[in-house]
Amino acid sequence: MERQAKRSDKEIIVMILSLTYALGVGVFAVIRMVNQDWMIGILDIILASIGLFIFIYVWYTRSGHYPAYAIALISVIGTIATLAMKGSGQIYWAYPSVALVFYLLPNKHALILWGVSALIIIGLLIDLPVIELVTIAMTIGITSFFCYFFSARMNEQHDRLRRIANEDVLTQVLNRRAFNNDTIKLTDSQTAESAILFDLDKFKQVNDYFGHAKGDQVLQQVAVYVQSQLSCENCLYRIGGDEFAILCVGKDFGYAYHLAQKIHLDFSQGEINKEHDITLSMAVAQKEPDESIKDWLGRLDSALYKAKKSGRNQIIKAIRH
Repeated sequence: MERQAKRSDKEIIVMILSLTYALGVGVFAVIRMVNQDWMIGILDIILASIGLFIFIYVWYTRSGHYPAYAIALISVIGTIATLAMKGSGQIYWAYPSVALVFYLLPNKHALILWGVSALIIIGLLIDLPVIELVTIAMTIGITSFFCYFFSARMNEQHDRLRRIANEDVLTQVLNRRAFNNDTIKLTDSQTAESAILFDLDKFKQVNDYFGHAKGDQVLQQVAVYVQSQLSCENCLYRIGGDEFAILCVGKDFGYAYHLAQKIHLDFSQGEINKEHDITLSMAVAQKEPDESIKDWLGRLDSALYKAKKSGRNQIIKAIRH
């Protein structure tokens, strides 16, 4: 049975937050209804139901992008509505809301949403004594600043760690880990998915005659050249050694084979070939609708092996029989 793609951090975070929100607000809904605070109780029931719906939605669709915006939005709407109905005593709901908004959304979008929300909140409290209004405005402002600051640093760190985990240090293209993750995402794809696998013929002689430093330089040059031939920025992977892969997401066999032909021809006429007599052995395969990722990639790998053993410097069509 095909292994299902692992849930992303975004999915997990949104599910935890939406379920926590639903349970937390749900408790308050019960208390309000018991105390016969009908209006705010009904509001809490609606908000808790939305939180639960978002949890179920993410669970089944495995999409956390739009639900993250929904959670942030209902959080600030709930805060504003509670303040409007119950008065300034509910201002403490603003502080978890601002943290939630900056945690879930990109900083630019969080600033816009929370900036508008903060102005509305201050407007609702405009009749408070000046000293109390200024105190609330300052604490909201300080909390917002620190939420923004820590969110920016967290996103920066996350991006850096993700690059380190998924980028090949030598060639600066994506690595095998990224390739495995990206192909697993195609498990249930309903569109055409194709891939090209290739390695460098006679690359070993570069290391043997000129040393590994020169070999590393050649690998870097190959990565730069192939990347320049691609329309997608993140679809070239170094699988290991002198073996690379190109993932043609949403493209059929014809597209991938034509791309392989272009790369193969141009490379054979390029400087790397002229200097070191290096050519490319390539294999191309399209994933069939009823085919597992493992079988698809296995077929591709077998075709590349055939290209190497039957003379090198050629493109093999990995046709499923």
